[in-house]
Amino acid sequence: MIGLIFGPPGSGKGTQATRIGEELHVSHLSTGEILRAEMARGSELGREVERIVAAGDLVPDELMDRVVDGRLDDAGKPPGVLLDGFPRTLEQARALEAMLARRGLKVGFLLALQAPEKTLVERLLKRAAQEGRVDDTREVIEERMREYHQRTEAVLDHYRRNGIRVLEVDGMGTVDEVFERIRAVLADPQSWSSR
Repeated sequence: MIGLIFGPPGSGKGTQATRIGEELHVSHLSTGEILRAEMARGSELGREVERIVAAGDLVPDELMDRVVDGRLDDAGKPPGVLLDGFPRTLEQARALEAMLARRGLKVGFLLALQAPEKTLVERLLKRAAQEGRVDDTREVIEERMREYHQRTEAVLDHYRRNGIRVLEVDGMGTVDEVFERIRAVLADPQSWSSR
């Protein structure tokens, strides 16, 4: 089982992905967490990523593809993987399809969290103040929102055109309220694919 979770910055996809992974007994593969760990370690990859993130840009596709491909085998033991933060571009989506095809796998479901942008910006600024996250300035947040709308939303359309049903979930409310909505849409596996 390969699942994807999408949502604009601040929509809570990392928090929900952790809970979904526990609920479905699948590995939660967060590219954001992988990259933050590399930055904290000060590795060559981490330093490269830190420069990109500080500018509010997306990590280049080729770099992200290598990170995910290298982790899929470790994380991909049955029953599956929930990818959080990848793919973010059409190029990454196509690369993921190739990675999965080599392993005889395909995307089984795709969740998309929805929330008003103004609320998300405020949520991220509050988190930045609480956690001291240097990548969450207003300017960087606004650039990440633009990137999401310009590039990542096209990925959702790509999957829709290829017969993968996008399960849209209202991302507003408490963590528990949002998770209950997610559980409800995942309760019927027959609805996951429109094929």
